[in-house]
Amino acid sequence: MAEPNPTPSLFAGDDPILNAEDDLLNRSLLATVLADELQAMNAERGAVVAITGKWGTGKTSLLNLTAEILSNQTNIQVVEFNPWFFSGTDHLIRFFFDEMARQLSSERTRKQRIKDATAAIADKFNKYSASLSPLKFVPGAASIIETAQKTSGEMAQALSTSIHEQRIEISDALSRLEGRIVVLIDDIDRLTRHEVRDLFRLVRLNGSFPNVVYLLCFDRCVVENALGEEGLDGSAYLEKIVKTSIAVPPATEEVLASVLRTGMLQVLNDIPTSDPGDDRFSDVFWQVVRPLFDTIRGVKRFLSSLSLALRSAGDEVALPDLVALEALRVMKPAAHELIAQSVEALTDVHKWQFGSPNQAALAADAEKISAIKSELPDAVGQALISYLFPAAQLHTSNVWHGDDSVQSWRRDNRVAHPAVLRYYLHRELAAGTAPANQVNSIACSTDDEQAFTAALSAIPDEYLEDALDRFLAHVDKVHSDSIPNVAKALLGLLPRFSEEPKGMTDFGRDWTALRPVRKLMQRVEPNNADLVAQTVYSATPSPYARFQFLSIAGLHEGSGDRIISPELEEELRADLRDYLKSAPAESLSSERGLLLTIFHSVDCDGESGNPAIDSATSPTVAARLLETALTSCRSNTLGSVVVNYEDRLAWDPLVAIFGGEGQLMASVEQVKESIADQEVRPRLQRAIAAFELYAAGWRPRDL
Repeated sequence: MAEPNPTPSLFAGDDPILNAEDDLLNRSLLATVLADELQAMNAERGAVVAITGKWGTGKTSLLNLTAEILSNQTNIQVVEFNPWFFSGTDHLIRFFFDEMARQLSSERTRKQRIKDATAAIADKFNKYSASLSPLKFVPGAASIIETAQKTSGEMAQALSTSIHEQRIEISDALSRLEGRIVVLIDDIDRLTRHEVRDLFRLVRLNGSFPNVVYLLCFDRCVVENALGEEGLDGSAYLEKIVKTSIAVPPATEEVLASVLRTGMLQVLNDIPTSDPGDDRFSDVFWQVVRPLFDTIRGVKRFLSSLSLALRSAGDEVALPDLVALEALRVMKPAAHELIAQSVEALTDVHKWQFGSPNQAALAADAEKISAIKSELPDAVGQALISYLFPAAQLHTSNVWHGDDSVQSWRRDNRVAHPAVLRYYLHRELAAGTAPANQVNSIACSTDDEQAFTAALSAIPDEYLEDALDRFLAHVDKVHSDSIPNVAKALLGLLPRFSEEPKGMTDFGRDWTALRPVRKLMQRVEPNNADLVAQTVYSATPSPYARFQFLSIAGLHEGSGDRIISPELEEELRADLRDYLKSAPAESLSSERGLLLTIFHSVDCDGESGNPAIDSATSPTVAARLLETALTSCRSNTLGSVVVNYEDRLAWDPLVAIFGGEGQLMASVEQVKESIADQEVRPRLQRAIAAFELYAAGWRPRDL
């Protein structure tokens, strides 16, 4: 079957179509058959025809298509009656005949062939309405004006003829009509119960007028329930009034899927989005999205909101996930709300190998997952877990996931990751979270050294740690020829990280840059590792970055693993040691991790009386050694969220680097003298304050 042509009506929300050009369900043929039947059926004593169907099946659209056909017939006068404009039985009757009279006498809508006849009938309806309401009331100020304008002759004429006689006159006039009047009444099932009963009383009392055909639109169950109160059989009552009915056929599975797919593709073509080529897209569409829809109305409501969702989420949420969650929000709001309340249950990854997880917590999470699935068809609920929230498979299929899965979910912007799901729900990135386009920028530029460096530079410092955490999942896609340049650029980022801890669980930001470097080096072929390592080391000017690179590429403590040969590691460590021992002060005075680098790279003897490096006694280098010796011990009271900080110094390494406490104290005095009239960096101030405590004999208590 060919794809239906996309039309604006597909994105018109709940609005019905108005003409055949917007017909997506091929209902035009049915409308033609219905229009022919309305013209050909015996209407000597009137007729009442009903279009029935559930909400959203397209009753109003079929009514509009039929009306369009009838309006083009010269012998058919279409009258549209909106039952929402009345309140109460009296008002309904008056409004109905007034509306009939108005539309029959209108120069704009009146048919030329039956113009004179309908004008005369309109006049009779006016008089009939006046007879039904001698003291006519129309809500609002217009009632006073209309009553005042009623001519005494018209009123007198209306009252001088009985209602029965006027009905006979109307019937006679209608029987001579060379055509017929078709009265369209829609949305009956949206009225209150009392209003439904009032409307059907009206139709029953006036449904016998010759050549007047009522075409009613409603949900049969709703109307039967409304008519069935007070001891009446609603179905039997309805059968006495409606002689002919047609049920709107449900859209076929094929048509609904085709319309839904076509509409989604049109939205995606109009809005720049992330690559829709996700391997899960077809499965998510057919197993999660498509089964949620059984009417064209639901499809249109979804499509009208999809554009806004795509624009607001941007590249932060994977396309299959966004489409599925929006379909749930529109069609299954209860399930969507439960998802919003169950972020941890849907995304937490439990590591079984590190002991038994909290069984009570797992049971509570399983209950939440079960509640979500209970709001959905069985197959949809299971597919939702499999394709959108795989971590929750622990509760449904006993499938466990690990850190590698978490990294890939974050890389691919899947709602399986809690940060992505929270962004979808709140449309706001958490503090310190890099926008997806910045992460994608560095991931897509690794083959171009200049572009990669520029992409890294474009990321603000506050987002850098998160961006590198997420870049880790892209490392496997870096071309082998680009590994040296990418590693060099990542090592060059170390000075951008703050030296201050950001919380109780911060164990060093540097690892966010070093971890992808190590993963890159692990991908290098063993017979080529030394050459690549030599290239990276030589292109890295920072002693601290060189030291950290050798730490991750050389012998890995605790595991015995190494990437480069022992010979090359020894050679490069000797090179670094020689450089540090004779490096000029200006090259070390702002070096990150200076104390750590020197202490682990140069022979340091705290009893020798001689500094380990030549420039240690320089005030600028001594100041930097103090700053990099400063650490913060973090603690908090059980049950409290307050984190307490206590500054400490790596005292023994300091003493060792300066060759003794005496040389250290003398160097610190020189530092204080050099900054006496200057604005001092806060970290240096804290380091000097801590030094004074240590020099006075204070030492931290052992934990």
